[in-house]
Amino acid sequence: MTVLPQVFALVLATAVLATSILIFVMGARFQKVEQAAYSRDRRPWWFILALVVFLALYVVALAGFIATPEKTWAGWVLMVVIPAGVALKGGLVTLNKKGQQAVTSIEGDAAWRKIALARAVLVPVFLFLAYFV
Repeated sequence: MTVLPQVFALVLATAVLATSILIFVMGARFQKVEQAAYSRDRRPWWFILALVVFLALYVVALAGFIATPEKTWAGWVLMVVIPAGVALKGGLVTLNKKGQQAVTSIEGDAAWRKIALARAVLVPVFLFLAYFV
């Protein structure tokens, strides 16, 4: 077992927890963050930086996963299945006008708090995967 995929899972759990708390606290004000990230022609610097950092961490963790002779089911889920799903979702949102409109049309504190709580469910999933990777 290599530690890199485990670190990747723990970073994901931390990022999801932090952003879920941020969304819950900000409520409908988080709409401005979503609009900046998804609805403009030119993405803000912080969005691009976060994407580059995430991709670099993923590539390092993927290299560690590939180098490990004993691959677990949790490693496959963490390093292959989840990134494929995230890439698909990201592509559908950022490259598709309907996807952008769906994300940027979410309104009200209650809707954003539901999203925050729904995302928070991923924290134990990533912790579980980190343990078994």
